[in-house]
Amino acid sequence: MFRRIRQTAFAMASAIGFARTGADEAEQQSMSFKDQFPQSVEAIPGKLRVKIFLHDLKYESEMIPCWSYLTDGLLAQHQKEIIFTLRREKGQKPEDYPREPLELFGAIFHFAEQGNLVDLGGMTRFGEPGFLGDKEIRGLGYIEPEDFLGIDTGDVSPLGAIILKGDEAQIAWDQSLTRIAAMIGMTYRYYPCPPWSDATRKPVISLTKAQDSVLGQITRFVVQASFYEERNHIFLLIRPASQTKFRELFNEVSEDRPIAICTNPDARANACLVWRPGQNQPLAITPSGSDGSRKTGAFLCFLPEQPENEIRTMEDGFFLLLTDKNWQAIRSALASANDLEIPFPGQAGSGISISWQKGKSYTSSATGETFLADSWVTYEPHPQADAPPAKHRDSVKLIHTVFLAPDRVLAARTSAEDLAAYLERIEDALEAFISSQKEKTKRELTVHLDLDVNGHTVVFAANPDFASDQHATLEDILNQVPAPKVSGPVKLEFILLTGTFPPN
Repeated sequence: MFRRIRQTAFAMASAIGFARTGADEAEQQSMSFKDQFPQSVEAIPGKLRVKIFLHDLKYESEMIPCWSYLTDGLLAQHQKEIIFTLRREKGQKPEDYPREPLELFGAIFHFAEQGNLVDLGGMTRFGEPGFLGDKEIRGLGYIEPEDFLGIDTGDVSPLGAIILKGDEAQIAWDQSLTRIAAMIGMTYRYYPCPPWSDATRKPVISLTKAQDSVLGQITRFVVQASFYEERNHIFLLIRPASQTKFRELFNEVSEDRPIAICTNPDARANACLVWRPGQNQPLAITPSGSDGSRKTGAFLCFLPEQPENEIRTMEDGFFLLLTDKNWQAIRSALASANDLEIPFPGQAGSGISISWQKGKSYTSSATGETFLADSWVTYEPHPQADAPPAKHRDSVKLIHTVFLAPDRVLAARTSAEDLAAYLERIEDALEAFISSQKEKTKRELTVHLDLDVNGHTVVFAANPDFASDQHATLEDILNQVPAPKVSGPVKLEFILLTGTFPPN
């Protein structure tokens, strides 16, 4: 009896030891495969490459294993680059990434050559036999991407692509991609929509259910625009490319006819309305910690010939009941690409504000690079009332800061506190250098900071410039300033003045 127990115990211990050894080997294999990524594959030789990343995404308490496909070459055809993130299922080895996305990106390249481009809120629909070997996958929808740990998209701002299953592609085409994306977001409890695609998920809605929608009964137009509602006021932001669409719209539709514009989620919002067939009250999803005060959605519907102005929540959008006078003013602003603000009488704070994005470029005087964006936000030093007094410097004064990446990218790769502390150190180094000079010449300085996971590089331009030895010394000093740790490339510029600045 004693021998049998010992033999059993030994057999169990051996089995446990074997399992542990197997796990170690699997982990070593996984690590070795990770060393082989990212991989770069030619989808169209000499024209289009696709970089494939192997990484994990944190979702609630789990880590989701993924592949991400990032195109390189679509921009040459005036098509935004695309990033597609696919969840790896159990049993799928890292090296067994599906090849179908490579063929799809090649097809998108050829469509772009013919002038057929996709953009935010758009989609690519599939015929038979579907995609990734699944007939239920009927298309890709294009959303705002998110910054992923371990994926370096450089200065490119790609479109994020998500799969559409079952009737989702048709409903997104007929009604709104934002509607489908928000439904997926509610299913996964992820705001505003999961950036990864799960090929095994079920469709979130059917055509039969979608027929119950009020939106489906109204004349609809998809435009490059977004909005949010706060305190019964609509803030609508429109891209200039939509002006032609509005002109065509108003030529086709009579002035007394209700119309709905289907929009993208607004980056300024902190909640997104969601529609579910049969709901009897508004539903919304929010990011963690949000108070849900700024709600975006899938559409705005304009209803003219009303006795007074009113805003009503309806499904996953808003209805604007408008007097003829205000509807005419809105039509004129939309057709002529003019900004407009209309307060609604008798309703404090209520109304609609229409703004057009002002696309423009910014050229760095420090590097000569030109950066293009739909809009730019200038950040100037404005201390809060309860904040301690700003540190006075006798020889250096900050004018403004230029961030050379979207806010979402900066937020994912660093923090405002770390950047503020870095700026303080840069200003301190400049103050020490300038104050040591005999002549405090008035200059404008553009300090260009290029940070990545391996370190940082600082270059600057001065007008008028320093003597060559002074320029080299200052550049060396600035490169020795400790930089914050970042999880990916971060570029920004500080615009400063030097001279003599007496205390206020």
